[in-house]
Amino acid sequence: MFKYLKISGLLSDINRGEIMSNRKKLVLVILCIIVNTFLILGFLFLRNATMLNDLKKEANILSKLDITKDRYNRKIRTRGDYANVEKTVKTYLDDYAVSLQKMLGVMTDSKLTQLLSYDNYTNDGPEFKESIVYLQSAKEEFNLQVDKLLINSEEDTICAYGKEKIKDNNYYTLYLDMILNDSMKKQFSDTKEILVQTKTRTNEVFDISAELLNFLITNKDSWKLEEGEIRFQTDALYNQYNLYVSRLSQ
Repeated sequence: MFKYLKISGLLSDINRGEIMSNRKKLVLVILCIIVNTFLILGFLFLRNATMLNDLKKEANILSKLDITKDRYNRKIRTRGDYANVEKTVKTYLDDYAVSLQKMLGVMTDSKLTQLLSYDNYTNDGPEFKESIVYLQSAKEEFNLQVDKLLINSEEDTICAYGKEKIKDNNYYTLYLDMILNDSMKKQFSDTKEILVQTKTRTNEVFDISAELLNFLITNKDSWKLEEGEIRFQTDALYNQYNLYVSRLSQ
């Protein structure tokens, strides 16, 4: 009996030791999990803070660019959902800028500026078939571009574009903060004014140029080209021609 009690006591001590050991292991495991969780959360917090800071830096750079001259297709500096925000903003602005600059370039297009030149009178007159077709197509394309740009200047359009590309509301808010900050709002507003003014003036140029060419077609037997000049048979026709030219130079 004495030996049995001694062995039982020994077994009891061993069991208590194992229980204590298991408890220590469990505590260590829990501590490791807690530490790792804090490390992961800290890493994620730091990463998000860094991404947000980089996004704000890019927004500041973009806001200083001139939408009538510059491009916005800069390298994407962030990653993940932040990169999606950055890419969405830059894509919209760059597409807008390219279309705007192309439209503004119509007035300096060599074909338009040379339309009423001595060389074009020589090559395409007196019927001006190619010139008339060009004016019609150029005017139509120009107005399509302007109308599209005017729509894309509206905040509703800008918001809808971002909503389609960015599903998470938090990141969508970042998109709005980036593309519709005070600086960008002013650029869009100023651009709308430029578009309206340019549309009016450019259509005047198209229309007056067409009127002048039709005037020359109608009176094709009453003018000729000599020594680098266009000459008319009557002063009335000459004065009418100069009136068209003066309207174009206003």
